[in-house]
Amino acid sequence: MKNIFYLIIISVSFSQAEIAKRTQGEESLFLNMQKVGLGQLSDLEEKKKFLDTVQLEKQKLQYSMLQSIYENAYELYKAGDYQSARDMAARILSIDPSFDDARMLREASDNLRGSSNPKYSERVMIEDKFKEALSLYQQGEVLKAHKQMSEVVKLSPNNIKAKYWLGKMKEDLAEYYINQGDDEYKKGNLKDALNSYYNALSIKPKEEKIVSRISALEEELRNHLLNEKLKAALEVYAKGDVQNAYKMLQSAMQINPGDNKANKLFREVKKEIENGFIEKGKTLYAKKNYSSAIAEWNKARPYSDSVSYIDKLVNTAKAQIAKEEQEKKRREEEAARRAKEEEEKKKKQEEEKKKKQMMGQSTEDEDSVKQKKITEQNKMAAQQHYLNGLKEFQNSNYQKARDEFTVAKQLDPTNTDIDSALKRIEQIMSGGQ
Repeated sequence: MKNIFYLIIISVSFSQAEIAKRTQGEESLFLNMQKVGLGQLSDLEEKKKFLDTVQLEKQKLQYSMLQSIYENAYELYKAGDYQSARDMAARILSIDPSFDDARMLREASDNLRGSSNPKYSERVMIEDKFKEALSLYQQGEVLKAHKQMSEVVKLSPNNIKAKYWLGKMKEDLAEYYINQGDDEYKKGNLKDALNSYYNALSIKPKEEKIVSRISALEEELRNHLLNEKLKAALEVYAKGDVQNAYKMLQSAMQINPGDNKANKLFREVKKEIENGFIEKGKTLYAKKNYSSAIAEWNKARPYSDSVSYIDKLVNTAKAQIAKEEQEKKRREEEAARRAKEEEEKKKKQEEEKKKKQMMGQSTEDEDSVKQKKITEQNKMAAQQHYLNGLKEFQNSNYQKARDEFTVAKQLDPTNTDIDSALKRIEQIMSGGQ
């Protein structure tokens, strides 16, 4: 772009106001593009299109500015300043080597720079070019002749004779491009043939013959490209890469959406992908992995022509999830209830155990008291029988005395007096003193 601005500065007839206006227009354009920002474009294809658009706009700006500079160079040429015209044309070509008018102007300026009589030399040069163009035309070199005669008309716009022959050559040039297109088509060079037909169309935009050739050839090219893409997709599909095959078929469909073969294959691959996700989801569902099953079924949606079946599967899984969550909640509540009951039962048992222990201690105490009370009574009874025994002993009723002493002994085994009395009575009854 610096070269362009440099050319604008050196252009003697290019006003400073116009330079500022064009520069400002270019800067505004790119500032506006920067506001859009690549960061806001998420898709790689969108970014590529954006960059292509930027490049196209730059090319348009460059062409517009170079064209303005060329017009100024041409004015210098007409004014006889061949050196300046030549320098400007050379500068244009350094930026855009394909600028044919600049090349023509540079060659013409080179031919005329050293002439002592430029007006006469220019006429001679134009006449030589004119004769050369006619010679080429008579030799059948229509394309070269047309180009040469175009230069004559550009360098000498008022040359009526050159304009006449240029028009005649233009008619033949259209036919030349048609014949060239036909030849390329026979060789199988479809793109070159199409380019030739378009060149003919640019000369005769309303020629039905050219339009029909272009339409037929574009259809053939589309079908050829479509078949190539279908073939590539099938090769990928044969390797088991169904997803990439699907993407390639999508791209193929954009070429010719109405192609029956492409549509059929596209539908089959799409259905296979859909079924793959559905079957995987069913397998996961059978393993009670319901969330993963739903995720797989949702992946099938973009490939389904009718999502009602998918909705049904998803709803079934969601219902099962809800059911199992309820069952889980019920089991947890039941477990909690049982744990509580068990805890309460255990607590009650402990309380009962403590109560029994307390009641057992109380019974032992009562038995002890009762036993103690009975012992005292026995001792009193034993004493009474002992006394009764003594009376019988004194009355020499030894047998009765012995009976009383025996009862007393049974009632109070700890009483030593009773033991002594029994011993004495036994001695007596056995014949001892």
